[in-house]
Amino acid sequence: MIIRYYTIWYSLGMKRLAYIISRVFDPMIEIPIILSVVVWFALTNGLRFRFFIFLLIVDALIPAGYMVWGIITKRVSDWDMTKRKERAGLYAVTVFCHAFGALYAFFLGKYELSYVLFLMWGLAAVFAVITLFWKISVHAGVNAVMVAYFNHYWGWHNYWWLVIVLVLVLWARLEMKKHTFAQLLVGTVLALVWVEVGLRYLG
Repeated sequence: MIIRYYTIWYSLGMKRLAYIISRVFDPMIEIPIILSVVVWFALTNGLRFRFFIFLLIVDALIPAGYMVWGIITKRVSDWDMTKRKERAGLYAVTVFCHAFGALYAFFLGKYELSYVLFLMWGLAAVFAVITLFWKISVHAGVNAVMVAYFNHYWGWHNYWWLVIVLVLVLWARLEMKKHTFAQLLVGTVLALVWVEVGLRYLG
C-alpha cells in the first residue's frame, strides 16, 4: 500500500514538474527573447529603438494575442494546442507576422538583421507546413533555436547549459504526453541544423 501511494505521489510530482518546465520554457516566452537578442545587434549599429518595439508587437504580441483569443473563443482547447489541427491558425498568423517583420527590416536597409529574421521565418514556415500533416514539437524547435543561436555567437563555453534546458523541455513534453519521441527528435534536429547551417551560410 505504501509503495502504491508513493508511486502515485511520485507520478503526480513528475507531471507537475513537467508542467512547470513546459510553461517556463514556453515558445510564447522564448520567441520574444530570441527576437530581442537578434535585434540587439541592430540596435547597437544604429537601428532605431522604435523598430525593436514594432518587431516585438508584430512578431510576438500579435501571435500571443491570437492564441489568447483562440482559447477565449474555444477555437483552441488548451494552451499546448494538443489537437494538431488547432495549430494551423496560429502558425499562419505567426508566419505572416515574421515575414512582415523581416521585409520591413530589409526595406530599412538593415540587411544583416533581415537575413537572420528571414532565416527564422523560413524555419517557422517549415514547421507550419509539417504541422499540416504531423504534430512536430514547437517547444523542441524553439529551445533548439536558443541552443544553436546563442552558442553560435557567444560560444559553447558560455551557453552550454542551454543544452540541459533543451533536454529538460524534451523530457517534460514527453512526460506530459504532448508529443512522441519522434516528434520531439525531429523538431530538435531540424531547428539545430537549420539555424546553425543558416548562420554559417550568412556569415
